[in-house]
Amino acid sequence: MYLEVPGQMKHVDETEGWTEEMLPPIKESEASYAPLQLHFLRRLDRLLRLRREQSGQLNGEGVRLIDRAIYSTYCDAVDLGVTAEAQKLLHRFTVASTNQQSEG
Repeated sequence: MYLEVPGQMKHVDETEGWTEEMLPPIKESEASYAPLQLHFLRRLDRLLRLRREQSGQLNGEGVRLIDRAIYSTYCDAVDLGVTAEAQKLLHRFTVASTNQQSEG
């Protein structure tokens, strides 16, 4: 994974660089998931956060691109057997974005 730094790309180890807020709300049972399942759940969490935080700065095509990445990652999570967890992430972000829109 890479962090975007103005003027350069910086590599971040997959096991490091994660802040608490970036992790999906599954940490109490992470030991029960395979590394690949965790990878796709975390990727889904990251994409959902990116969409929520950046959607106001993107044009329609940019939002559509993020939405397609979210859908693809969700399908990967379903294929890996973590459908319920992926749906919880989607629901959490849907509720959060609905609350933010009604406040604004």
